[in-house]
Amino acid sequence: MRKYIAIGIVLLFATMMLELSNAMFIKAEATNGLHESSRDQIELKYYDPNTLIYICGWVEPPGLWKEAIRLTQTELAPYRTWNLTQVVIGFGENPSQGPMNVRIYVYEKGNATHPGSIIVNDTTATLNGTSLITVPLVTPVSLADHDEIWVAVEWIQTDWMTHDYAFVDAGPAVKGKGDWIFFYNNLWQELQPALDSNWALGAVVEGQGLAPLEITNIKGPIGVKADIQNTGNVDALNVAWSIVVNGGILGRVNETGTGTDATLVAHGTLPISEPLFIGFGNINIVIRAQATNAVAVTETKSAFLLGPFVIRIK
Repeated sequence: MRKYIAIGIVLLFATMMLELSNAMFIKAEATNGLHESSRDQIELKYYDPNTLIYICGWVEPPGLWKEAIRLTQTELAPYRTWNLTQVVIGFGENPSQGPMNVRIYVYEKGNATHPGSIIVNDTTATLNGTSLITVPLVTPVSLADHDEIWVAVEWIQTDWMTHDYAFVDAGPAVKGKGDWIFFYNNLWQELQPALDSNWALGAVVEGQGLAPLEITNIKGPIGVKADIQNTGNVDALNVAWSIVVNGGILGRVNETGTGTDATLVAHGTLPISEPLFIGFGNINIVIRAQATNAVAVTETKSAFLLGPFVIRIK
């Protein structure tokens, strides 16, 4: 992160006047970790913290521009009951020019090319040092109320900057998610293809914790049986599972079993099964389990089907 790499590209924004109000800015120092909390914390991010570099953020002062990431249900689903409480920003300070003021925006779902309406934008901060800096939100955002969010940092530049201060990683960019930038003409676009990188920008979410699921004890011989285990300290909610068996001679074996359970208590076990089926030959068994507050897990096995008997599972 300390290695300075000159990028052969300058993000040159047109002049834009900004009336800076008398708003108070929170002093945000570099931190080695997330702010202390009694609950679990996860940073949702696209950047690689081991490959950070600077890029230019030139604006004729006074002016502003925004960097942003887009978080969809792919990233948010396991944390539906959690809250967005902090934002991590990659910043490089030039000692001769001092810190930088920023404002954090969280937007509602828009479409594939721009965010929707503003959810909150009441957090401001003064960034100091050269590091990944964690800024607590004045108003946390409940993820339960939003299918998708965009998290943006507005850089408020009051002087000409003679150095690069915004961090990106070495890429490749997560298309449509990790590299959004907002121009003076109200146009959102991505850094790529000019720069194939993700912003050093993360969203810290807090919650009761996830329920870690495991699929164990897969066996026959009549049908397929297995156990779903909740190995954590938090109940798994709205558990859904499936057992899919296919193969056999001429692909004639195609069996699917599914089920749901409202709650799998912490350290509990849920037995599941696909009952008797008949065939002959090699088969594949794919078992999947997920919950509202758990990351989906999958186990795949091969076996041999001899009439009604499932044998040699491995």
